[in-house]
Amino acid sequence: MTRALWAVLLAMLVSGCAVDFQDGDEHFYVVHKGAAMPVWVTGNWRSDRILVHVHGGPGTTNGIYFQKDSYRRIAEQVGIAFYEQRGAGSALGLHREHLSTEQLVEDARMVMTVLRARYPRARFALMGHSWGGFLGSAILLEPDLQKLFTGWIEMDGAHDASCKSFNYSRDVVLAKGIAGADAFYREVWKCDPVTNENNQLDVHQGKRIHLWHSEFVRAAGGYDVKPERVLTGAETAESLFRSQFDLYAVTQHSPLPVRNFYGRDLTPRLGEITIPALVLWGTHDLITPTINAEPAYRALGAAPQDKELVLFDDSGHNPWAEEQDKFADTVTRFLAKVLPPS
Repeated sequence: MTRALWAVLLAMLVSGCAVDFQDGDEHFYVVHKGAAMPVWVTGNWRSDRILVHVHGGPGTTNGIYFQKDSYRRIAEQVGIAFYEQRGAGSALGLHREHLSTEQLVEDARMVMTVLRARYPRARFALMGHSWGGFLGSAILLEPDLQKLFTGWIEMDGAHDASCKSFNYSRDVVLAKGIAGADAFYREVWKCDPVTNENNQLDVHQGKRIHLWHSEFVRAAGGYDVKPERVLTGAETAESLFRSQFDLYAVTQHSPLPVRNFYGRDLTPRLGEITIPALVLWGTHDLITPTINAEPAYRALGAAPQDKELVLFDDSGHNPWAEEQDKFADTVTRFLAKVLPPS
């Protein structure tokens, strides 16, 4: 057989086995004002139904969520667009002068501009966890952005970042007698429930005040009912060494010093969010206290039949990890309503 014939057969074989790029995930960067924000679109995005996911923090990553079957089950039904916020996770560039809630909303507008251009037939819903509940709410308070989404899911969100909310967590920690907490909250902590003046972004003994608070809350059991259900050692190792996410950056930038977040409560404005909404909350959550769930549900401007509050009685801050089946079932049922198949 001639060399030319071998070449033809090889070319036919390669082309016949080639994987269509449409069969895989998509990864790209959205670059804006000195930051390159990675976007990972995974799951059934070919359905033209995409859930845009706003991760927690500020300053953490989307890398933790897809570790669990709950998100993978959701991705069987719709696409999920995970994007890393400015200065968070595996995003490149920081530009501290741009670290504000307003800038991160503008960044989200740019991400949506790109997503709509790449997926021109797609319909979108928005979901935010923890700090993502605050940022997601702030995104939807922009009328031109709210109209891009057919539904909103807030999970254990920080839409109320007021000192009243933070001090509730503080008081529970103190009541549990966590070692070192009494001196810290008496001598270091400042969070005025009347003026909302606070020192959450100040540094004390090498750590930001809010990180100290978070660690005391964790010691009080206010994050997870069973921590081993959230991230196992193997899952942590996979995130560190075998994923596309940069967890080193998380250790350097979380909590990210985002201005115009700490001390703010968006509850009074949630009535401006009129799209269908689902509020999810772990009843043992203390870092974003469960007392904020019912007020958010009542305040949302969606019609009563278009909004729902679901509590997770065996979860803290992470129902997606601690009660995976209930979480996946609830979210997919809601998405079937707001993003029905064409």
